[in-house]
Amino acid sequence: MKLLPAFITGILLASLSFSRASERPNILLILTDNQSYFELSCHGHESLLTPHIDKLASESVDFQNFHAPPFCSPSRAELLTGRYALRSGIHNTVGGVSILKAGEATLANYLGGAGYKTAIFGKWHLGYSHPYHPNERGFQEAFVHGGGGIGQMEDYYGNNHFDATWDHNRKMVPSKGFSSDVLFHRASDFIKESGDDPFFCFISTPATHTPYQAEPKAMARIKARGVEASDGDLKLFSMIENIDDNVGRLMTQLDEWNLRDTTLVIFATDQGVNDRGAPHPRFEGKRDIHTVGYDEKHAVFCMMRFPPLTKAHNNMALAGMVDVAPTILDLCGLPQPTGMDGRSLRPLLGGAKQWTDDRKLIIQCPRNRYREYGKNASVKTQQWRLVGGNELYDINNDWGQLHNVAGQHPEVVNSLNAHYDQFWNTLPPASDLLNRHLLGAPEAPQTRLVCMDWYLGANPWHQLHLTRSK
Repeated sequence: MKLLPAFITGILLASLSFSRASERPNILLILTDNQSYFELSCHGHESLLTPHIDKLASESVDFQNFHAPPFCSPSRAELLTGRYALRSGIHNTVGGVSILKAGEATLANYLGGAGYKTAIFGKWHLGYSHPYHPNERGFQEAFVHGGGGIGQMEDYYGNNHFDATWDHNRKMVPSKGFSSDVLFHRASDFIKESGDDPFFCFISTPATHTPYQAEPKAMARIKARGVEASDGDLKLFSMIENIDDNVGRLMTQLDEWNLRDTTLVIFATDQGVNDRGAPHPRFEGKRDIHTVGYDEKHAVFCMMRFPPLTKAHNNMALAGMVDVAPTILDLCGLPQPTGMDGRSLRPLLGGAKQWTDDRKLIIQCPRNRYREYGKNASVKTQQWRLVGGNELYDINNDWGQLHNVAGQHPEVVNSLNAHYDQFWNTLPPASDLLNRHLLGAPEAPQTRLVCMDWYLGANPWHQLHLTRSK
């Protein structure tokens, strides 16, 4: 794959910004899957204990007004590109529109080109066959499962969270143990083996996505505390506390290897889960499951620790997943390429409590094969939330987005709609964003085509569909 001009420029400027590799910060990015903002004890969960993540939060800027697209693939696309997912043709998790457009540069491209060792461990969900595999998107080391979750159609048949078979640089290899343990151990080895080279280590756990499976040690602790919950919730809690165990071990290793002060640590999750586990939910009951334009499907936790810069505090400035890539590039001395929608969070990491402007953030995932103007769209500012172009909420006085005040503030509605229109009108034609697998390429003589990527007709996405009559 040819490198983008901005990518080449970034490499050249990086060489001017740093005289020695040791001066570049390492990047450790940990992303969990489908974990609620509230499923941490430091965020108020009444049953979970996550002491290691709580400690990390206390040492970090803990962003508490941080938003991501409401589904896996678009969230991960924005994380790795700094661009709204619709620009890459991503607006669902299946059906051929969960694949990151060929030629779209990722953080791994930018950082690898600047001398970083790059690796991903776990979930990718942005395309699997040639030319979309993570090894072809800048990751020198890839240890991943197929599809968007353990047991999905693109994954190794029969996988679950125990003793799974993984794709290691395009070769299938077995593992022993629970999925998160395997991934963190692999990541630990990668960090240790990076030596004096700066590293970009992306740990992307399939937990806490279904299937919910109990991690034995964490489950034993939870039951010993007398936690009362459904069987499914107990399994979910054990998966979360197991992640906490692994975060604690890895943070201790960074200290032991004298990497604490030279490593930017980011811990986040990929999408909101309808206030699951919140001590005080935004609303009574539950909105329609197909209504994903509201904050409860966008709000995620994100904490960042970089000791030379960060002033630990809880930050309420409007920020989002699209800001992660610009922030990392900024802290690594790489320029932000033109065309990014996000912005660097450096001022907030350094102690600023708010932006100096009235920032606007767009969150949209149409959740179908075809992008659709305004569908599931939210335009956010520090005070306002415009949903679907005609619902307006004053978030300062209506956290649950229950009272539509569009009729009282038509000027705000018009302004935010104009901002959305400006974005929408800059999208390439949809036909230019279709992703096609390439057959017979010398670098990939075998191409695996999977039904979850079908553009037309049904798109079976889980291995259980193979045994169902419909």
